[in-house]
Amino acid sequence: MREAFLRGTKTYLRPIEEADIADPYLGWLNDREVTRYLETGRFPSTPSTLRRYLEGFAGSGTNIILAICDVKTDRHVGNVTLHRINWVHRTADTGIMIGAKEYWGMGYGYEAWSLVLDYAFNRLGLRKVIAGCVAANIASLELQKKLGFKIEGTFRKEVYVDGKFDDLIRLGLFKEEFYSK
Repeated sequence: MREAFLRGTKTYLRPIEEADIADPYLGWLNDREVTRYLETGRFPSTPSTLRRYLEGFAGSGTNIILAICDVKTDRHVGNVTLHRINWVHRTADTGIMIGAKEYWGMGYGYEAWSLVLDYAFNRLGLRKVIAGCVAANIASLELQKKLGFKIEGTFRKEVYVDGKFDDLIRLGLFKEEFYSK
C-alpha cells in the first residue's frame, strides 16, 4: 500500500501521482463507456489537458482529488473528489469515477465514497455534501441513495447523453444522515 491517505478494507485513497497521468487514467477519460454520464469525455483528453485539470487541485483549499486503489493489488482503479468546498456554508460537491470497468458493481465505489464522506464530515467539519447524476445512470443514483443521499431536485432535460437530453438529479447528504444509515 503506497502512501495511503484514507484506508478501507477493499480500497485505500491516496494523492494522485505523476505516474497516474499516463494509462490507465488517460485511457479511462477517452473511453466512452466510462465517461458516458460524466462531464468529461466530450473531447479527447491528452496528458497535457489531464495535467492542467489536476493542477486545479494542487495546493487548493477548496478542491481535493484522490486516487482509489485496490488494497490487494495497489492498482489505481478510479478517483473520488471533494470540490467547491465552501468553508462559510460548510458544504462541498463530490464526484466519483471507477475507471477500471472490471471493478464496477463490486463495492469499490461505495467504500471509496464512504471514506471521503467520513473525511468530509469528521476531519473537515463539513455539514453537507452535494452530488448529482444523470437520471439514466441508475447505478450511480442507487449508490448515492445507499450512502444516504436524498434527492433535492431535478434539472429537467439538462444534459445531452446518447443522442437525447436527459434529466440531471441533484442529491444532498447531511452529516447526521450519513451516520444514521
